Amino acid sequence: MQRNNIRSLVFIALFAALFIIMSSLTIKLGGSLVPITLQTLGVVLAGLFLSPRNAFLSIFIVIVLTAIGLPLFSGGGGIAQLTGPTGGFIFAFPFCALLVSLAVGLFLKTHSSKENKWLAIIIFFLIFELFSSLAAYIPGIPWLMHMTGLSFQKAMTVGFYPFIIGDALKSIVGTILAISLTPYIVYIRSSTIRSNKQDVEIQG
Repeated sequence: MQRNNIRSLVFIALFAALFIIMSSLTIKLGGSLVPITLQTLGVVLAGLFLSPRNAFLSIFIVIVLTAIGLPLFSGGGGIAQLTGPTGGFIFAFPFCALLVSLAVGLFLKTHSSKENKWLAIIIFFLIFELFSSLAAYIPGIPWLMHMTGLSFQKAMTVGFYPFIIGDALKSIVGTILAISLTPYIVYIRSSTIRSNKQDVEIQG
């Protein structure tokens, strides 16, 4: 049990660190308020490899550390960073990782990627595109409008349209990894889920 708990903590810390690294790789399009980063890919990987709880925690921990003042989101930190124009996206990320993990877990339970490889490719791509990318825009765009006073169309122009192709490419990368590493994904997810269940049984 203790070994499983340590394993879960290690994986949470590992994917939190991975998300931080991907957040630091930033490209700004002119004077755009929303930078291009690899954060979405970090969300994809956390949701792919970790149980729903651990996937959520791996991203949420980064938000907590940023709130304390550590410059972990695109080189910025503090409450101002979290409540700025991109705040809606930031707070969506833990929930996106949770949704990705739930969807991946459901798919892996009901289907084998070896049975129909093309079906698996399509399903994984849709999971990543819907839950790691598009889901973040649901709170992200309204918050961007609220903080900047931009109209919906203008907010979409600066906060959505420039990122469509990049989001799709990151979903493709996630899909390639999901298909290539399925046995490892199943092993890691099952080991951390067992740890979570044991924690619940002890608390009960």
